[in-house]
Amino acid sequence: MLEEGRINLIGLDAIAERLGDRWESRQEQIYHHVERTLTRHLEGGGFFQRVSPTDYLVVQPALGKFSAQVSCLLYLRELLAHFLGGAAPEAADVLEVTSLSGGRIFAAEIDRDYATAAARTEPLPVRPDADDSLPMPWNPFVAADGQTLRVSCHLEPVFELKTFSQIGYRIARRVLRMPGEVELGAQELRNLTTADIEKVDLATIARGISRLKSEQGNAKQPTLFLPVSYTTLASQRGRGPLIARFKEATRGVEKGLVCEITDIEGVPGSALAAVTVMIKPFCMIVVGKLREAPGRSLEDLRGVRLQGVAFEAGVHPLEREEFTVWAEQAVAKARRVTRSVIIHGLSGPEYLGLAGLAGATHGSLAARRAPAAP
Repeated sequence: MLEEGRINLIGLDAIAERLGDRWESRQEQIYHHVERTLTRHLEGGGFFQRVSPTDYLVVQPALGKFSAQVSCLLYLRELLAHFLGGAAPEAADVLEVTSLSGGRIFAAEIDRDYATAAARTEPLPVRPDADDSLPMPWNPFVAADGQTLRVSCHLEPVFELKTFSQIGYRIARRVLRMPGEVELGAQELRNLTTADIEKVDLATIARGISRLKSEQGNAKQPTLFLPVSYTTLASQRGRGPLIARFKEATRGVEKGLVCEITDIEGVPGSALAAVTVMIKPFCMIVVGKLREAPGRSLEDLRGVRLQGVAFEAGVHPLEREEFTVWAEQAVAKARRVTRSVIIHGLSGPEYLGLAGLAGATHGSLAARRAPAAP
């Protein structure tokens, strides 16, 4: 898309200059409105990211070069009119991104008149997978409480611990509050509405599939672990789009999908069993995903017929002896209701071995995040 000229920058410099000393105190309010506006307009997998105090990078895969430029002009003029009214400048600040290198963005001015004329006759870009791909869910999106959220994820390699062989990847999600990229905690995620959780689930799977394709190319993985909230599976509205995502993900694996049902704490066993039956035809295995290691008996899961129980290692003790004691206790509780026990987010290969000795059947390695720039 960079080579095709479909990535642009829109600048808020005119707003900052007009507000002067008031800019700093009104920044958060302005960012909130800008991101709501862009979320409303962007379609077909388009997304945006604030890259400086006054610049937003906008990517629009479904539009051609000049159509993308003109659309950015229209978005920015709408924003300028909102904040500056009749004093809005005619020349909107939109730049075409020409290079991304070393963490820096290089851009050039667009010819507004030429872009407007060219967009009228420009064909839509042809994507090889256009017929097979589902539209990307809006990401970022504006939640019910007005905050803008962006769903990110990373891939964790999953291992079968008996043979110590990798069997695929797990999609581990992160939900970030914009601006500032502040990750939501467990309680904040639980406070989201059912509709917002559905958006997070769909965006997580779409983002994970996209990342798997970009990192692994056409090479199929044996399996892929997909996280899905219980509330999305229980929602008739959310189930249809979710199943479509599962079908899409199936094309990238050889053996099948593992559905990890999250947010199951406090859900009655009969209700959990009902959604398990509904999703089972679309995946190979259904696993119950706990937020943390079981600290008590899981008897309420006994009649659900889950094929596994998974939980996070969290910030587990660095001392191997302490980790072994913790893992043995947690695995023993989980093994009372299922044969397969999966520990996610282990800090290194040696802990995979220790988890296996403690009785776990599978484990995933935590992704190593790049250090923050100084």
